[in-house]
Amino acid sequence: MFSSTITVIGSLNCDLTTLTPRLPSRGETLTATSFSIVPGGKGSNQALAAQRLSRISPSTGLSRPSGSQEPEIKVCMLGAVGDDQFQQVAIATLKEDGVDVSGVRVVKGQTTGVAVVLVETEVGENRILLEPGANHSLRPEEFLTLESLAGGRAGGDRTKPDLLVLQLEIPRQTVEQILETAGREGVDVLLNPAPAVALSSSVYKRVQHLIVNETEAAILSGKELQDLEEEEEMGWRKVTDRFLEQGAKNVVVTLGARGAYYSDAVGKGCHAAAEKGVKVVDTTGAGDTFVGAYAVEVVRQKRKEVFDIGKAVKWASKAAARAVERHGAQDAIPWANELE
Repeated sequence: MFSSTITVIGSLNCDLTTLTPRLPSRGETLTATSFSIVPGGKGSNQALAAQRLSRISPSTGLSRPSGSQEPEIKVCMLGAVGDDQFQQVAIATLKEDGVDVSGVRVVKGQTTGVAVVLVETEVGENRILLEPGANHSLRPEEFLTLESLAGGRAGGDRTKPDLLVLQLEIPRQTVEQILETAGREGVDVLLNPAPAVALSSSVYKRVQHLIVNETEAAILSGKELQDLEEEEEMGWRKVTDRFLEQGAKNVVVTLGARGAYYSDAVGKGCHAAAEKGVKVVDTTGAGDTFVGAYAVEVVRQKRKEVFDIGKAVKWASKAAARAVERHGAQDAIPWANELE
């Protein structure tokens, strides 16, 4: 029995990753070090993070921590995949770990979103070619009702999500329509505006939780990243204040190895230090893990009169710290018991 629901509307991709010592020159053929096909997409990653971080790993043989009184959280994924060989790869891990994917539709005549990733191992850099495919088939007119925010499933406690999680890897106009519908229907929204694109000022009025990294914060606030870094906490306070003044209720700026800066009131921001003793292996999955963990804490605090943003940031930072100690995006996402 589920007492709370997190619904993620966003992208599902298939990542085709090749590792090579160096990139070939024009007309040159090289033998790569390795090749992998794995699921990805920010929407998919964040849904998986919310699922795992609201549960303990099935490998423990337990359904929930001993003595736990936390409510059961249902995680639903809404999105689209193509009618091709990659559709099952894109949703495989979500299904295996228990995410409800009944709201993921197959689009005839479309390809699944694909990211072709070339990793140059000698210098640790990568180049990515993204073809959004079916992700861009999600249209604004599909999200005009409360029922549409639950994947069209009517009835019971599944009609109205306790929290809606959005990113910007689906069309911006669709995200803005979802925000309008959610605002009208009283559904709380967590927006992770990545990749960052210009948004209308009205967007922030409909966002209860805004999570951005430092680059996204600079782009969306119209500030220079270098200036913000030089100003340190004062710079990030200006940024969070700007988003709060535009209507966002809670704002978090993730700062990588420097932790995070968060605020729920103008002029009252706070810096949260990063976890100590972390051996960084791969930062790919850190941001999406942070968002998923934060979403879980938001839903868990629903029954309280006042939301403790500091507690949510601390939990999310701990989850992201575990993720960077492993390779990959979805493979790196920890389960709740791994944070104890």
